[in-house]
Amino acid sequence: MRALILAAGQGKRLGKASKNKPKCLVELFGKSILQSQIEVFNSNKITEINIVTGFKSNHLKKFKINSFHNEDYKETNMVFSMFKASELFESNKSDLIVSYGDIVYEKNNLKKLIKSKSPVSVAVDLNWKNLWDERFDNPLDDAETMKFDSDLNILELGKKTNSYDDIQGQYMGLIKFKKDYLKEVREIYLDFIRTNPNEYKNLFMTDFLQLLINKNIRVNASLVEGGWLEIDTEKDIISYENLNKSGDLKKFYNY
Repeated sequence: MRALILAAGQGKRLGKASKNKPKCLVELFGKSILQSQIEVFNSNKITEINIVTGFKSNHLKKFKINSFHNEDYKETNMVFSMFKASELFESNKSDLIVSYGDIVYEKNNLKKLIKSKSPVSVAVDLNWKNLWDERFDNPLDDAETMKFDSDLNILELGKKTNSYDDIQGQYMGLIKFKKDYLKEVREIYLDFIRTNPNEYKNLFMTDFLQLLINKNIRVNASLVEGGWLEIDTEKDIISYENLNKSGDLKKFYNY
């Protein structure tokens, strides 16, 4: 099992916390987001960890993990960063876990994703609204659609909505690609580049996952109930640290 952490961004909305270092090095509960992820990977016996760097990449050298660099991080999105590590998709050596670099999650959430047998699996939080109520005055301002059938096959994700009925769960930014499908996933991306030369650099991950679904690749929802945090703004850090001090953090995440 391999892991790939997408950590090219600066995270300007985190203010001074990420002014001079990559977003993944922002600290929460006394350790960086990246260190928390590495520990969770190791606890699930994943030691082959890769990272896509970008902003202030020199700060990440001390972690001694295999790196790929996205020199265009200012103008590109997650999918472009992911395929900077294209060589990981060229081999069927092992399954690949892809993680956003601005989330922390409990080891059991990752363990459940690892066990999924679907060609592509996505961690989906059923209790997302509890966390979004804590983070936003109106959760629908940030929420996107997530619809799946009775077999947990995802039908739609990543679209804006004004209705909670369109949101069966929250996409976490944690994905598993089965080894037998890695080359096919890469070919679909390369075909997208050929047919959309002006759009591929800004392709969102949810749009890419929808593209895989439209190409008849099964994308399965690996359901969890909390057990993770997204660190996107300075307000997030303050809120989570306050929840930790008050003892209420465990309602959302245990570290």
